[in-house]
Amino acid sequence: MKLSVIIPCYNAERYLGECLDSVLAQSEPDFEVILVDDGSRDGTLAAAQACAARDARVTVLHQENAGVCAARNLGLDRARGEWVTFVDADDLLTPDAFATMLGAADEGTDMVVCAHETFDGEGNTQVVQPDTRWFARTGERKRRAVALRLIEGDSVLNIMCNKLHRRALIEREGLRLMPGLALAEDALFNLEAALVGRNVRYVNRVTYRYRTHAASATQARRESEYDAHRPWLVALRALLKRRGVLETYYPAYLDSVVLRLYKDGGVGGVVRSFGAQARPLLLREDMDVRRMSLRARALLGLSESGAYAAVYPLIAPFQMVKRKLGEEAAALRREREKPE
Repeated sequence: MKLSVIIPCYNAERYLGECLDSVLAQSEPDFEVILVDDGSRDGTLAAAQACAARDARVTVLHQENAGVCAARNLGLDRARGEWVTFVDADDLLTPDAFATMLGAADEGTDMVVCAHETFDGEGNTQVVQPDTRWFARTGERKRRAVALRLIEGDSVLNIMCNKLHRRALIEREGLRLMPGLALAEDALFNLEAALVGRNVRYVNRVTYRYRTHAASATQARRESEYDAHRPWLVALRALLKRRGVLETYYPAYLDSVVLRLYKDGGVGGVVRSFGAQARPLLLREDMDVRRMSLRARALLGLSESGAYAAVYPLIAPFQMVKRKLGEEAAALRREREKPE
């Protein structure tokens, strides 16, 4: 079997039928669908079971409500395809999504990434493409570029959907999502897959339609940027350490931590909150400083001493210019390289 499609469902009765129609109508027919009902309180389970009765490719699993990470992990435990992809129960696929992604999945590739499109109930749409040209690199330079984008944040690489993952890699490396992590759990999974995998292929074509509405997890968040992301930042540090690359990616990790403080309160917010909030995540307690670059060592010293907050007003303008240039370059690419 070529492909396992994992669809976690929680109170998704309203959209599940439309989602499944887009999956089952794919031009590539060789796939299984694993629907995981996460303790829904509406008619989701009954709708999923009715679909399974009509199409033998569909399997329905049920668990008590444990969250999307646990639901996806249960789907991974049951998957049998050569490749795995994830679909959210309120989203849609383009008719040739599977054929497009599988067509890019050569022997040396462990992950395939496509562009996606957001849409809402009022007919508004927006194509979402990579923020930087990581996909133009090769070999180890590409692996590093992908990892940096996932640590810093990238609207295409981060999300679980619109991707293929080679299941042999997932099983060999024991890759699973972290239960209980409510935000950016998909970025963490994708990062680990990129760190241990081979090539990541990008296809500049929309294969996935991501529905935005009031019930979306990203729409419902009310915490500060830093408080919301802190569990992810803690888990990210642990992942980088476990995979032996914390020293390598320390500068990017530091930038990611600081960015959340900046989004909450600007430069002043970083200066005021760095010592109490960011610094505890940035200490050397479990790092081998000898493996760090000179730049990483300097940043580590500034972080541990607390001096980073004092020099941040000098650093911030360069970071903002770099970010702005990246956004402008991405906007130009969207015009020149519109997906099909």
